Amino acid sequence: MKKDISTLSGNNIYLDMYGDTVYYNIFDKNGYIVSSQVEPKFKLFYHRYSIICIVVILLGDYFYTWQNTLLVGIGAAVLVELFFRLIFLKKLKVIKDFKRERKTSVIESIINRKEKEKTIMKAIAYVFLSILIVINAIQQNYNLVFLILSVVAAAYCFYTGIINIIAFSKMKKK
Repeated sequence: MKKDISTLSGNNIYLDMYGDTVYYNIFDKNGYIVSSQVEPKFKLFYHRYSIICIVVILLGDYFYTWQNTLLVGIGAAVLVELFFRLIFLKKLKVIKDFKRERKTSVIESIINRKEKEKTIMKAIAYVFLSILIVINAIQQNYNLVFLILSVVAAAYCFYTGIINIIAFSKMKKK
């Protein structure tokens, strides 16, 4: 039974010959099947660095120095990475020596969901979030390190908003 529709997309996300979503681990060259039951947890882990970056930016004012904030962010990243690689991936079904053939596209994934209203709302929310992140950094008088981190996070949010706008425009054509 071929599914050929994946709600996950991005780097190292592929479809196998049966249409199952597979995460390709570049370190051990294996594929891990991401079933619909573990997909929400996988999405959280897949976006782990973005989430940690945003939390570090938001909590930047609560630590005494920016070095402490960066240490907390790096520590959180290491812990989450270890949990993802050593515990979470071990629970998934493994495809040894997975051949990467059918890559998933972010835009196709959004279009396949067929959620026009949700897509345009996400696009607007991401664009506004990118603006708010920069405004927050300026209002909080962040130092250069956190200002750069905020601008990088804002650029990523803006990029994601543009991807959703492109997907929405392609949904309207179909």
